[in-house]
Amino acid sequence: MLAPTTFRELYDVVHDHTGPALFSNVLSPWLDKHADAARELLVPLAVCGEWQRTEYVWGDLLEQAYALSRISDLLLLSFQPGLPDGTEPPWAHRLHLPEHEVRVTADEYLSFFSVLGLRQVEVAQFDPFFHEIAAVEQSDDPDAPIEIVAERWPCLMLGEMLFGRAGVTVRAGERLATAGIADRSMLEDTFLRRHRPTNDGSLGWGRNSQWKTDFRRDYLTADAYRFNVDANVDIDEESPFGDEKLTPAERRDLVRHRCAVRRSEHLPQHENPVVDWRLTVPRK
Repeated sequence: MLAPTTFRELYDVVHDHTGPALFSNVLSPWLDKHADAARELLVPLAVCGEWQRTEYVWGDLLEQAYALSRISDLLLLSFQPGLPDGTEPPWAHRLHLPEHEVRVTADEYLSFFSVLGLRQVEVAQFDPFFHEIAAVEQSDDPDAPIEIVAERWPCLMLGEMLFGRAGVTVRAGERLATAGIADRSMLEDTFLRRHRPTNDGSLGWGRNSQWKTDFRRDYLTADAYRFNVDANVDIDEESPFGDEKLTPAERRDLVRHRCAVRRSEHLPQHENPVVDWRLTVPRK
C-alpha cells in the first residue's frame, strides 16, 4: 500500500496495523510529513460560524473532520473494555472492529492530536458537552447527581469546536444516569466503541459512500453551548420524524448525551432516537 496522505488513507493503515508500535511506526512518521497541511486544513472549523457548506464538494471539511474522528475512535479502543458476556455484537463491530488489538498510550494519543492543533480540556464537574458516560456506578440514592469517578480518555477541542468528549466513569442515581443504559445504549453520531453499540451516517454504505458522512459539530462559544449546529431542525420545532412522543427533556438529553441515559417508556422503540436536531443552551 502507498504511504497514506489523507485522513481516510491513514485510517485504513491504522485499522490494518498489527504491530506493537502503532505510534512510532505509523502515526509519528505521518505527522512528520503531513502535520502542517493537516493543521492548516482544520483551522476554519475552530470558530463557530466561520466555515459553512454553501455547496457540496466531495471531501469537504465536514467529511475530512469525520475521517479524522474515525482515526480517533480506533485509537480510543485502547482505553475501552469489551462487551458484557453474552452480548450480541453490534453492527458497527461486525463491519469495522479490528480483529487485533489497537494500542496507543494516553500520551501518544494526546501527542498525535496536539500536533494537529487540538487541545486537551479538563472539566472537573460532569457536563455532557465535555463528557461521555463510559461506565456507571449506581448510587443507592436514586436522585444522586452525576459525579465523575475517573477519566478513561481525554476530551479534545479545536478552538471553540468539540472534537471528542472525554470518556468517564460516573457515580449517579438511577433517575439521573441508569447503569446499563447510560453506558450501554446506542451512542449516536459516533463511529465505534468497543463496549457499546454506535451509529453514524456511514453504517451500511459502501467503501466509498461511507466517507460522505459529516462530522457532527458542537461548539462552546462565549455565550452558549451550541449542539449539532449543522442540523436542519431546531429542537423546539415540530419534528418531521415521528418523535412527538418524546418529552422536551428527553429530546434535550438525547442531543446533549447522544444516547439514552435513563429508562423511558418512549425510547425502547427508537433504534436511532437522535434525529437532525440542533440545540442552543445559554451559558450561565
